[in-house]
Amino acid sequence: MCLVFSSGFAPISALLHATLLRSTPAANSHLVQPPETIRLVFSEGVVPELSQISLINADGKARILQVATDPHDVHVLVGRVGSIAGGEYKVAWRILSADGHPVSGTFSFFVETGSPGTIATAKSIPRDSGPADNRSASSSTEESAEVRTTPILASILRGTGLGAFMAGLGLLFFGVTAGERRKLLPRTAVVRLIAIGAALLVAHLIAWMYDISPTGSLNGSFSESVLGSTPGRIEAARVVLALLALWAIALARRETLALILGGACLLVSGAVGHPAAIHPYLSIPAKMAHLVSASLWLGGLLWLGWLSRCDEVACRSEARRVSAAALIAVLAIFLTGSLETVMFLNSPGDLIHSSYGRLIVAKAVGLAILVGFGVYNRFRLLPRIDEAGATGRLSRSVRTEIIIVIIVILVGGFLAYVPTPPTPHSSLSASTGQSQ
Repeated sequence: MCLVFSSGFAPISALLHATLLRSTPAANSHLVQPPETIRLVFSEGVVPELSQISLINADGKARILQVATDPHDVHVLVGRVGSIAGGEYKVAWRILSADGHPVSGTFSFFVETGSPGTIATAKSIPRDSGPADNRSASSSTEESAEVRTTPILASILRGTGLGAFMAGLGLLFFGVTAGERRKLLPRTAVVRLIAIGAALLVAHLIAWMYDISPTGSLNGSFSESVLGSTPGRIEAARVVLALLALWAIALARRETLALILGGACLLVSGAVGHPAAIHPYLSIPAKMAHLVSASLWLGGLLWLGWLSRCDEVACRSEARRVSAAALIAVLAIFLTGSLETVMFLNSPGDLIHSSYGRLIVAKAVGLAILVGFGVYNRFRLLPRIDEAGATGRLSRSVRTEIIIVIIVILVGGFLAYVPTPPTPHSSLSASTGQSQ
């Protein structure tokens, strides 16, 4: 990653996140009669089975409303209210964003005491900030923006699963393209890495579905709705391609086919997470190139580490090829990481003041250390690769690099789930709506 920034992308990126545009009743509005429905309009299409609207009264009791979409507009979510008492109510909503993450928020409205259809006296919900607009039917401020926690299990499963899969795929690439040294490919290690990666990606899919479930459980209709959504189809496609790659290398024993299917899995992974919601036409290709480059880098290190143990002559020869590939890979990682940093952060201050920015700094430090090792290997070890003991020094350097790469990939697993910094005022997104 590169510490280069621009705020020019910020306004567009805010629009590409799932955002509540307006509501009926409007936020902070005073109604002369209770609403029959809660109507929410979002910046993205919503799936009712993946969404939830709760109505919270002044006593703090929450009631989950039956929700549906408007048949004429997929951006609208409607919750049926029924009979309610006079007083103040809070609406808590939760939907699935295009990046595959749940997005939530709240706003309040007030029903006048003695209004037709009310069944009790009025109470007020204590406010966290200033007073409500007096009898306004068109207040436009959403009271509470999204607060999203990072799912630790899903983050770990994603990072380790994708990392193991990338390692196996990269190792397979260098073995398949080694010419006469192809016979040296540690096929058992490749199969194990791809199998571990595929299994963890399956586990990640399940953990992700639990994370986005409004009820915290998985049932048939919910699972069907998830797999029918765009994020769900992408996640499922990644898992299917990973399993097909495992089948190709372990059962069909077709290494080239496994390489193609595995490469397709990494490309699909580029459309998962933040790139799907923030400048997708730029960030998705950048993420694809980022993952493929990291796979080549890690695979090259594993290839050299293996050759240093089984064939020193081949290790000396392959070291130059791997070094050249690693140079291209690190340049690609640097450029694509810089582009994503520009698009996902609003200012340099986000590096310090946001969790996402701090993870980027950690990843950048890891990359800088790896670049240092690469320079040392290329300009210190490779020119002396034919000397006695050079292969051993290269092997030790490679083992250290592999450990650092694994840590960097784990950090990347958390980056996929930690929210990007919100643009200024992006949380104040609910606009006017007509009271019923």
